[in-house]
Amino acid sequence: MVDEALMSRDILVDDFLTIFVSSTLVLVFGGFYVGIYTAVKVKLLKKWAMPFGYIFWVLTAYCLYLMGSLMHVNELTAKALVVAAIGLLLLPHAVYYMQDHVHEENEH
Repeated sequence: MVDEALMSRDILVDDFLTIFVSSTLVLVFGGFYVGIYTAVKVKLLKKWAMPFGYIFWVLTAYCLYLMGSLMHVNELTAKALVVAAIGLLLLPHAVYYMQDHVHEENEH
């Protein structure tokens, strides 16, 4: 008898295009989120544009969820996808905080 955890589930051929498109949109939407966040922080965009950045993050997280569910990922991989989504949300905040802090310390 084979342990169910060791059995692989095949990806349906009908789901391949959806998986491909959703994984591509993860990159596109994630790029828009980071781009909008950065543009607001360096004052290229007004602060009212920030919610659009977060909407792109939500779209990114949904595409990660859709991709993972169609690929029938295991529990560990599902947790890694959640960590990746949260990391994408927090990383621009951390980078800007560190850059701002260093800039304030070394101001001329």
